[in-house]
Amino acid sequence: MTMPKPFNYKYWAIINIGPKPFNYKYWVVGRVNSIKAENKKHMREYYRILKTLVFFAILLPPTIIFKKLKFPGYKAWPHLVHRAICFSLNIKVTKIGEPLEGPPTLFVCNHVSWIDIIVLGHIIKGCFIAKKEMIDWPILGYLSSLQRTIFIDRERRGDVIEQRKEMQDRMHNGDNLILFPEGTTSDGGRVLPFKSSLFGVTETAMHLQPDEHGQLQELMVQPVTVVYKKINNMPTIRANRSNVAWYGDLEMGPHLKGVLNLLKVEVEVHFHEPVSRNLFKTRKELSAYCQRTIENRLLSSLRGKFN
Repeated sequence: MTMPKPFNYKYWAIINIGPKPFNYKYWVVGRVNSIKAENKKHMREYYRILKTLVFFAILLPPTIIFKKLKFPGYKAWPHLVHRAICFSLNIKVTKIGEPLEGPPTLFVCNHVSWIDIIVLGHIIKGCFIAKKEMIDWPILGYLSSLQRTIFIDRERRGDVIEQRKEMQDRMHNGDNLILFPEGTTSDGGRVLPFKSSLFGVTETAMHLQPDEHGQLQELMVQPVTVVYKKINNMPTIRANRSNVAWYGDLEMGPHLKGVLNLLKVEVEVHFHEPVSRNLFKTRKELSAYCQRTIENRLLSSLRGKFN
């Protein structure tokens, strides 16, 4: 015995009443609102580009001239440029803790996006250590060169000794360095394994130039955690994190355009307790310590367990 089929109200309504008439009023209203939202999005993009160009026109010429002439205080000008870009893109940076001032310091940071360069560049007085490919990045490549970034070609091992010597010379001359030991970018929700080989500069720069009292300065290392907390006033989760995280096969152009269309980005930069390089026997121990410190703070901050 077969069971009778259940009554289908949908087909009964279509046969006896007919399909629901198309409502042109709602369609027109919806279409108009969609066009308004799209136009507003484009206006935001153009406005931010205009603001950035204005700041470039004001700040770049003196930055270039002062760097070329070695004018006193010329190292601070790139930080003003980065701060202006943060303002143009409506990136709010909250600093938790303070960067070490005094002895030359190696700042060790997790890497999420090209936005890290702008964020860290405006609150840390230092030179970036970056891969050579960054020179070809639009705008950021040129800004990094103004900040006297040390570009590393990891494929040409013959240049490693020369590049390491340049980093040591910078620190001996009192410059701070900013290192991304992951060697690439993550999705912002985790920290990728650190490459201990990138800490090689610390092995021969453990003792720097004598200070004013004639004592050798120790190389200090300060872990720094970069946390993207909110996007468009909403907490960052896996679904929206790619709006700021630049990783994998994401292309620079479309990602930059997406950032220009964001309403607001909130970033926290956590400065951890500085440690002396001499406390660690090997660079692997130092690498493991920095990774553990940065990763623990990133996870606790994203989960709301750190205030």
